[in-house]
Amino acid sequence: MIPMLALLAPAALVSQARAGDFMDVWVTTAFEDKNAFAGPTQDDAAPNFVLRGNSTFFENYETRFSDDISQSYLVLYRKDEGFNPHIFTEAAMVLRFAPYIDGDSSKPGVNIADDGSYVRIGYKFGERADHNLSLTGYAVDANRFRLGYSYDLTWGGRSVFVFDPIAAPGARLQYQNGSFYAFAGLKTAIGQFNTDDSEYTPSQAYYGSLFGVGGEIGEHLRLEGGFGSFQQGQLDSVTDASSPLYHTMINAIGGCGQISVRSTPKLDYQVSNELKLYRNSPDFVKDSYISHRQLDGTGVLVQAEANVLAHNLLDPADVGSSLVETAAAGDLQASLVTGSTEIGVDLVYKDLAFIVFNVPGITSQVGIPDTMDTSPQMYARVKASHYFPKAHITPSLGLGYMKPASYNTGSAWYVQYDAGTVRHVPDGQTPADILSTVAGVQWDVSKSVVAVGEVLYTLDNNESVSVSTNGENTYAPADALVSNRLGFNIMMRARF
Repeated sequence: MIPMLALLAPAALVSQARAGDFMDVWVTTAFEDKNAFAGPTQDDAAPNFVLRGNSTFFENYETRFSDDISQSYLVLYRKDEGFNPHIFTEAAMVLRFAPYIDGDSSKPGVNIADDGSYVRIGYKFGERADHNLSLTGYAVDANRFRLGYSYDLTWGGRSVFVFDPIAAPGARLQYQNGSFYAFAGLKTAIGQFNTDDSEYTPSQAYYGSLFGVGGEIGEHLRLEGGFGSFQQGQLDSVTDASSPLYHTMINAIGGCGQISVRSTPKLDYQVSNELKLYRNSPDFVKDSYISHRQLDGTGVLVQAEANVLAHNLLDPADVGSSLVETAAAGDLQASLVTGSTEIGVDLVYKDLAFIVFNVPGITSQVGIPDTMDTSPQMYARVKASHYFPKAHITPSLGLGYMKPASYNTGSAWYVQYDAGTVRHVPDGQTPADILSTVAGVQWDVSKSVVAVGEVLYTLDNNESVSVSTNGENTYAPADALVSNRLGFNIMMRARF
C-alpha cells in the first residue's frame, strides 16, 4: 500500500499544476533574412528559420528582446492577507525559458534563468490598497530594479558591475500613496577582490544603492526622479602594480528624471514591462496580449527623460592618476492617438561615455581623452500605424535617422553602436549617418496568434572589410550589398 501511495503522490502534485503558471509565453516561427541580396561571401546566410534578430536600430526601445524569439516565463505566484489585517504578502518564483537553435550546428537547446523572483511584505494604511509601505526582496536577480525610465536608457542593472556576477539580488523599500511613490533600495553582487597582496584575491561583496520618488499632479502631469551609487569593480588595468591606484574601487553615481504630460487621462503613461514585478493573478494576467491603442477622440502623450552618470577611471594622459568621467543620455517621446491611429516620435541622445559606461570606457577602465575627437549618438524615429478593427489588420511604417556615436584614434575613425559593438570606418572616410526603415502588416488571427510580414531597409556606409596587403591591414568600404541591407521577416507568433 505504501509504495502505491508513493507513486500516486507525484501524480497528485502534477494534477494541481495549471497552464496559467506559465505566463507571457511567446512561440514564434520566423522565416527571416537580414540581407536578401547578400550571400555567404558577404557573411550573410540565405533566408532561413534558424537565425533570429532581424530589426532596425530604433525598434525594441522599451524591451530587452525582439518579437521574433520564443520564450516563456514560469511564474509561481501567491498572495495572502496577513494575520494582522493591515499586512499583506506576495511572492513569485519567476523563471525565464528561452529555447534556441545554434546557428552553427542547428542543435537546439534551452536557456533557463531567474528573472526577478521576489518576496514582498506590505502594510496597508487604512482600507486603501494603494496606500501602503512594502519591502520587496529580489531573491536571485534584481535586474528589474533599475534607475531610468525608457528601458534602453535605464542603468544600475547587473551589467553595471565590471565583472559578470553569478547573482545580483537586492531589496526595495517603497512607500505608495495613490500615484505618489518613494523608494530606497540596495543590491549586491559577489566578485573577485584584489588586496594589496596580489597573491590573495578573495571574493568580496560589491554594493549598489538606488533611490527614487515620483507622482502625479492632477490627471495630466507626472514628475519622477532618482539617484543611485554603485561599486562597479576595481581598477586593475594600471601598467604598474605598485601604483596606489592599483585595485582602487570604481565608484559610480548618477541621477535621472522624467516629466510626463498627457492631454487626457484615458491615455496611459508609458512604463516598460521590463521594470515591473511579475504577478500571476487574475487582475494582472490579460485575456489577450494583443492590444492596440485606441481612443474615443484624440490624445497626446509627451515624456522627456534625462540621465547623468559619473565614475572614476584612469587618466589617459597620466596613468598614475585618475579622473571623474561624466556621461549623459536622454530622450523625448511623443505619441498622438486619434481613434485607432497612432503616431509616435522619439528623439534620443546618448553620449559616447554613456554607451560604454558599463564596460567601462572605450579602453577598459580608462577615461576618454579630452583631445580625442568624439561625437554622441543622436537619432530620430517616427512610426505610424492604423488598426482596422473589423479586419483585425494593422499596417505600420517606421523611419529612423541616426548620427552614430564615434571617435577618432588619430589613425582611424570608429563607430560605437552599443557597449559591445564597434566598427572600423573605411579608411579615408568619416562616420556616416545611418538610415533605417521598416514597413509591416500584422494580422490578428485570434486572441493569441498573429501573423506578421515586414520589409526592412538600412543604409550604413560605416561598414568596412579588412584587406591585408604585404602584411599591412587596411579597411576598405564594404560591398554595396552590405552597406545597403534589404531584409524581411515573415512570422507566426503566439502570445498567451
